Amino acid sequence: MEGWKYYEGKKVFLILKNKRQYSGEVILIDDSSNPLIWITIKDKFGNRITFVHSEIELIEEEEK
Repeated sequence: MEGWKYYEGKKVFLILKNKRQYSGEVILIDDSSNPLIWITIKDKFGNRITFVHSEIELIEEEEK
């Protein structure tokens, strides 16, 4: 695996540490703020959600 960039453009299901669950497409992985990696997804409702990688409890790639 190539790290977090692997998920860019992929459909994923994820659970954050605050127990929120999202399903959608990863539209941006921003690793320019080292050591923080910001991940932006477009969820199944079309909303853009951005969070930092350390908040992810579980991430799974889904089939398109």
